[in-house]
Amino acid sequence: MTGAVTVSADRSPAGHRALQWAASEARRRNLSLQVVIPQEQHSHRKRHAAFVDALAAVRDAVPGLTVLGHPSHGPVADALRELSAEAAAVVVPSTLPELTAVVADSCCPVVTVPENPPSPEAENGPVVLGAAPWTGEEVISVAFREASDRHAPLLAVRAWSDPGLDLGWLRPDRLARWDRAEERARRELELMLSPWTVIHPDVSVERLVVQDRRADILVALSQRARLLVLGRSARGAPLAGIAGSPVELLIRAAGCPVAVVPAAGPPRTTWLPSRIRGWAFTGR
Repeated sequence: MTGAVTVSADRSPAGHRALQWAASEARRRNLSLQVVIPQEQHSHRKRHAAFVDALAAVRDAVPGLTVLGHPSHGPVADALRELSAEAAAVVVPSTLPELTAVVADSCCPVVTVPENPPSPEAENGPVVLGAAPWTGEEVISVAFREASDRHAPLLAVRAWSDPGLDLGWLRPDRLARWDRAEERARRELELMLSPWTVIHPDVSVERLVVQDRRADILVALSQRARLLVLGRSARGAPLAGIAGSPVELLIRAAGCPVAVVPAAGPPRTTWLPSRIRGWAFTGR
């Protein structure tokens, strides 16, 4: 997509960090920045003051960036869902109350920015890809592109588990089963990544296959990462599988920004705002 980088801005520390991250991303991509003013700042004067604050912060951080204001006249999740149909990315603070709905409903990638600043190690850290057997090509493509654009290495993580294995007994048949499961996961990851290593020969790729819970290992790795890239199963809250999933935990607990990439294909029209619902049929 070639639209603006869209960010939900409020006056909280997390909101300011999300705004700064979005402004840097817009500059890096040579795009405009669209700032959504939350509804709770309901009076015209308060909305104007909030936008002026946001604009001043952005201009200090990124001089010359084109910034557009978009007051929200309803729930911020509804405004972001509508704008996501044309946006390159939606950026929100990880403290946003409507965070789960925004991630589940967005038509474009959503980047959640944590409240706390990154660790010094994260400045030169990798882009981390959370790879599962169902991870789509669009997710892998985003991870490689982000690593390439940032001149960062890519760490692809494949976590697996088998409740039937108990190494405490150290039985030969269970050790063999463990080895087979780990080797299968390693082959799956290699096949998944191989086309993209050809497309992006400039990206240094490290593969990590580990028997662990996916959320736990990714939270730990995010403390020293520049960006964590995850996939979303489908467009629309009823099919997104967000609540109770590792994504739900990671967008709030990760130590670095998290990019959640929706599944490929046109947006499902039943969850589009009525104003743009017809676009899916016309190909716009």
